[in-house]
Amino acid sequence: MVADTANIRTRLEELHDLPTPVRSWLVEEGVDATDDPAVWVWAMIEQDDADPETLDRLKVIAREVVHHATGLWAYVLIRGADEAEATA
Repeated sequence: MVADTANIRTRLEELHDLPTPVRSWLVEEGVDATDDPAVWVWAMIEQDDADPETLDRLKVIAREVVHHATGLWAYVLIRGADEAEATA
């Protein structure tokens, strides 16, 4: 199955009441280390000091969106706004 990354990003952007504010989402598709199709999601969060439990909830939400849209596993990574700006 080929993931429609634009559709996934739109679904993520439409989420409300997230456990921490997300400035933007980056979504890519590919194959993982076991040659299975997968989706990588980067959540660019506004709060660099969000606690681990909050970040875990955000990852679960993003994985559910991807799985519902594609049936694929999502690798969700979190980047703080400061980190994202430093690498831009």
